[in-house]
Amino acid sequence: MLETRTKRPKKKPTGQYHHGDLRHALVEATLAIVEREGTGAVSLSAAARRVGVSPQASYNHFRDKGELLAVAAEEAIREVTEEMRAARETETRPGERFEATGIAYVRFAQRNVAKFRLLAAPELADKSMHPGLVAAYEEAFSVIVACVDECQRAGLVRRDGARKLAVAAWATVHGVACLAADGLLAATHIEGAPIDVTRDAMRALFKGLRTPK
Repeated sequence: MLETRTKRPKKKPTGQYHHGDLRHALVEATLAIVEREGTGAVSLSAAARRVGVSPQASYNHFRDKGELLAVAAEEAIREVTEEMRAARETETRPGERFEATGIAYVRFAQRNVAKFRLLAAPELADKSMHPGLVAAYEEAFSVIVACVDECQRAGLVRRDGARKLAVAAWATVHGVACLAADGLLAATHIEGAPIDVTRDAMRALFKGLRTPK
């Protein structure tokens, strides 16, 4: 009678962690830390503890804190890009599409305070260190540029370089978003909700960008 041998299960190689999508889980943990304690409290070890894995596991996915923050910021800016695109498509007239895009930016900042603050993290001041983040910002900016270009082709905005004018538009909506996030709109008794303030600011900007008669 042949002897039956029981096969032993193969051991998992050491250093491999099985947590589903651990990379995404670490990014989500980072956003939670930013929301509660700010970017200064973020570290690979802190994110790993929050997820429930060993600190070493996080180094299999991210080189350091800077890369972790950059990937989280990249996800945030790509999310706001999609929201701006979706808002733009809800309108048909160039001027209204321009306005809707700006409002979407501020609305995103209101709903996602941690993600919005992450975009201005001091640890990410030198964005040249993170090509993926730079590409994400360029994609977001291209949505605003497209709005300006569309208005120029419709004869609504002066032809002064679409990217140049798009900077003014981005500065406007980002400024309103920052004022709202920091509580300065309420502190200075500016009337209207942040979205109303954004709409007024966008219309004032649009008026200033009109083609001279």
